[in-house]
Amino acid sequence: MRGYITVTICLFLIVMVFAASTAMVVGIFELKVVTSSTQLNKNGDGLVILFDMEDPEGDDYGPGTYFYPTHDFFKPHRGLFDMTRFVVSYDASTVYFDTTFKEVQNPLDAEEGFTHQLIDIYISTGQEGGKTQTLRKGAYVEFDEKYPWNLYIRGGPWQLSRVYTAADDEMSKGISKGIRTELLPDGKTIRIAINKGLIGEPREGWKYYVLIGSQDGFGPDEYRPVMEKATGWDFGGGRNDEFNPNVIDMLAASNGKYSQEKMLLSFKPEEGKLAIISPVGPGGDYRVFSSLRTPHIIITLLSLAAFIYIFRKTSIIRSILGLLKRKKES
Repeated sequence: MRGYITVTICLFLIVMVFAASTAMVVGIFELKVVTSSTQLNKNGDGLVILFDMEDPEGDDYGPGTYFYPTHDFFKPHRGLFDMTRFVVSYDASTVYFDTTFKEVQNPLDAEEGFTHQLIDIYISTGQEGGKTQTLRKGAYVEFDEKYPWNLYIRGGPWQLSRVYTAADDEMSKGISKGIRTELLPDGKTIRIAINKGLIGEPREGWKYYVLIGSQDGFGPDEYRPVMEKATGWDFGGGRNDEFNPNVIDMLAASNGKYSQEKMLLSFKPEEGKLAIISPVGPGGDYRVFSSLRTPHIIITLLSLAAFIYIFRKTSIIRSILGLLKRKKES
């Protein structure tokens, strides 16, 4: 009886090891979480989709610590700044930047169809003369020196949308003519449509920094501040200085070195350094083993260790193997 129980336990452990290992494999190769793609086949309407990337849902918390202002203006206090998808496409005359959010509202009836969101898109085209600092102080981040920005597109309500280049300075007014910003019929996607003559046709080598803030006409560069404690009109969970980013969400991997949380926490006040963030772009893989978690590893290792211990210490297992061996030899 004891031998039967031991064999049963061993078989159970084998199943556990297999299941845990399968969970790890699925975690490594899971394809739905966050992905990017390049689709150069034209749709029936002549639109070319160059870049299409999903962003993790529920991460409108900056580096993981931010929470919404308390005023009813920000109800339901989640989702308003939660970017879930970003798409770059173009046709013969226009380039489209589509940013989808979990929730979009327009309590102040802005003509663009939304009130809360501020969308900053910095683009590294690979040309010379790029910058690693934002055009103006407000987001409180800097960019990867390997991918300085050459084009900067701002999208927002109240006719804030503009196009800038790296040749502009903080006093530049940018270009507003030839830009249209609107909420699409799905009620979730904000489209910035730009005359192709202003920025050229997007290339596969372009890299994108997509920053989401809360539009505040009184904030630094229109960004609503993130403070240590939330108030009716300020975010909480940050610091009362100019080092924690005022970025509520950004286009990034779901975890790992290039996750939103890791990058937005990379500022170093003691050294006077802002957070440094990296871009995304066509051809990249931003899943970063998104479903692989520590529990998978722990369960697998513990199960494997228990199986090896029982296998080595249990005489009945050795007896079964010996019997099978003798049967094979005979």
